[in-house]
Amino acid sequence: MIEYIRKLIMFFFNLVHIYYHQKSIAFYLKNKMNKIDVLFDVGSHMGTYTDLVLRTNPGCKSFLFEPQSKIFEKIDQKYSHDENVNVFNFAVSDAEQKQNLNLNKHDLTASLLDFDPKSNYLKFKALLYQTDINNMNYKTELVQTITLEKFIVDNNLEKIDLLKIDTEGNEFNVLKGLKKKINIVNNILIEIHHRELFLNYNPEKIHQFLIDNGFKLVKKFKFPFCWVDSLYTKI
Repeated sequence: MIEYIRKLIMFFFNLVHIYYHQKSIAFYLKNKMNKIDVLFDVGSHMGTYTDLVLRTNPGCKSFLFEPQSKIFEKIDQKYSHDENVNVFNFAVSDAEQKQNLNLNKHDLTASLLDFDPKSNYLKFKALLYQTDINNMNYKTELVQTITLEKFIVDNNLEKIDLLKIDTEGNEFNVLKGLKKKINIVNNILIEIHHRELFLNYNPEKIHQFLIDNGFKLVKKFKFPFCWVDSLYTKI
């Protein structure tokens, strides 16, 4: 019975994600933003947001970063015939090192961070998977982390029109890893989670960091009951 309920909830989750949440973002990017020539998709998963951008910005130079090896293999194959799309099997953070990535039963939510065991949202999600919070992460995978600052320098990049960040709680470290290269970024679409989801997670710190670095919040795309994708633009 619980398995049936989980599949039903995931069905509606995907329905809302594709036909409401993603469409809202795609509409805004198409009608409110200037042309996107360079995209960074950090925590790309299967490239959903890259695809949204490419629909209205064909030929956009896209850099995707996905740390899960199995997912990386799929998207590497998916974009293998598009010379403008570059896929990298790295996690992005504020330092270059080897680090354990927590692999989750819901593969959209792999993270470098640890869950907050007090999270009611995670307790409910674990119930749907017929387990508990401690077992939602079924194993770890050793991954290489990089910083965007070094990647930008190594690849002689002069601008990023849109930086999308969805790293399941590690968003602040991704931003810190830009250092002074945050100045070449024009727009940032960043996922903001519930405060209680991850240990030591502080969404207000993310917002203040972006404000302090010359960005303003221009739009929030709220996914019902779960998270917010916030769009910041350089002033």
